[in-house]
Amino acid sequence: MKTSNISKLPIGRAFALTICVGALTACCGLSAQTADGAGGPRKPPPEALDACKSVSSGQDCSFSSPQGTVKGTCWAPEGKPLACKPKDAPTGNPGAPKQ
Repeated sequence: MKTSNISKLPIGRAFALTICVGALTACCGLSAQTADGAGGPRKPPPEALDACKSVSSGQDCSFSSPQGTVKGTCWAPEGKPLACKPKDAPTGNPGAPKQ
């Protein structure tokens, strides 16, 4: 079985391939950014925030997402706005002290 080797590519094609890989890596890094850009939790989508605008913490909520209807409970960490936390979301903050 014959395999291709990047060293056999013309310089222009190898350079273009390098540029494409770099651009793809940058795009993936940007899409994975978190709320504060420092590895913290992600911001909730606007639909999750809207679902809890007129209710109290702990009440049931739901919102539409590209994956379908999400059902959950209104919740917020201290100092943050209420958002609809999906029922299957991880609980708590792994970096927070245990209570």
